Amino acid sequence: MGDGTGTELRDLEVSVAGQPLLHHVGLRVQPGRRVALLGASGSGKSLTVLALLGLLGPQFRVQGTLRVDGRELPWRQAPGRRPGMAAVFQDSQAALNPVVRLDRQLLPAVARRRRTGAAEAGRIVAELLREVGFEDPERILRAHPSQLSGGQRQRVCLALALASAPDLLVADEPTTALDMISQRQVVEALRRCTGPGRSALLFITHDLAVAADLCDDVVVLERGRVVEADPMPQVLRSPRAAFTVALVAAARAGLRPAAAPQEPDARTGLEPVAVPLGAVS
Repeated sequence: MGDGTGTELRDLEVSVAGQPLLHHVGLRVQPGRRVALLGASGSGKSLTVLALLGLLGPQFRVQGTLRVDGRELPWRQAPGRRPGMAAVFQDSQAALNPVVRLDRQLLPAVARRRRTGAAEAGRIVAELLREVGFEDPERILRAHPSQLSGGQRQRVCLALALASAPDLLVADEPTTALDMISQRQVVEALRRCTGPGRSALLFITHDLAVAADLCDDVVVLERGRVVEADPMPQVLRSPRAAFTVALVAAARAGLRPAAAPQEPDARTGLEPVAVPLGAVS
């Protein structure tokens, strides 16, 4: 990241009780880019994210360098204090109070983040909910989280994360627990809300098919080490690491259209998933 902009991890090492967990992990997310951090369970993806967000506990020994727009940051900071970053995690149920209406959760949070009054916060929240795919934000705001599907809750969490207008949105396995239709809706919401001129995205996943559909670049982790880091089309065409070769083969085998054959995506070379795209709001 020679121009000093964006977010860069360099030589990140994490250990606990003398046991190394991450080994010289490096990644960079330039402004407006969507980067996938890809790996199997236990590869170190979530540990990398927690280090990036400053959320690792004192039992972890952390070394390396974190720079945001050229400025070096400490590894440990109070939650929510990372400048220009916001996060969405896999468990949307834990992020929202199930017995409190959404308007009573979202409006005060947005009013605090934007330092504005209730009326303006309501306008901002409605606009954000439309942006993540809800056609009737007023109805969603009157609902309790328990009345929404997992995909709807995840999109509400995405809207809340976007309220701070982050330079970098970190999405940690946001589609893992969702059905295919909800997964597609979350991916489309991320596509609309990130990219050139908007927030950059670090998308953490074990699913190459989803990552290929969304991201420009990919960093592949295996056993706490980066084994591949290149533009997504290049990795899909010519994967170098044995683990990545296996991931690409599995993705190609799993992406089969349910109806008539379709042309492979020109950017990724993978056949498209035959999933309805209509919004469920």
